Amino acid sequence: MKVKILDITTDALYNISMAARRCYNSREKDTLQNREAFVKGLIKSGHETPLEFCYVVFDVDGISRSCLQQLARHRIGVGMCVQSQRYVDQSNNRYVIPPSLDYNKNNDYKSIIFENAVQNCLNAYKELLALGVPKEDARFVLPEAMCTNLSIYFNFRELRHFLSLRLDKHAQHEIRALASEFKRLMIERGLGCIVEDIGE
Repeated sequence: MKVKILDITTDALYNISMAARRCYNSREKDTLQNREAFVKGLIKSGHETPLEFCYVVFDVDGISRSCLQQLARHRIGVGMCVQSQRYVDQSNNRYVIPPSLDYNKNNDYKSIIFENAVQNCLNAYKELLALGVPKEDARFVLPEAMCTNLSIYFNFRELRHFLSLRLDKHAQHEIRALASEFKRLMIERGLGCIVEDIGE
């Protein structure tokens, strides 16, 4: 999995501060020095509507279609464009191996079953294409493990909601890893105050 930020609101803390201070008629109190503390205070008090005035666009490569299905559950304040299996040939595509089925780590029979099943699906897909079946129909034999790539945007409020659900220890390993990357990249961009209180 590879994740990077494609775009992010310029001067996000300023946008949040100006939106929130409109509520209190206190824009004159905004300073560069007090913005981060002010935003943290908004989050702590539960006043997160101003976070909707900012967004981040992530580019994600190499997650499974299974993980994509989990991402698709998040719809309000989120949008995505996903690599099409209808138009993009999947013959040489990679696939995600769950940790419990990683043959290189486990070297056991269940890992062999998984690997064989995925290879059988890929072979069937290639044979169907060779027989003239359109990609949009041949894709029906592909497993959920197949990798996909996408661009996804969140407003900051929904990103917090996403992280609160997907960084939980009960979340599935792959989407938890994706959420962890989102959080890391936000911190790297100097916006830790938006996400740092959401634990892993």
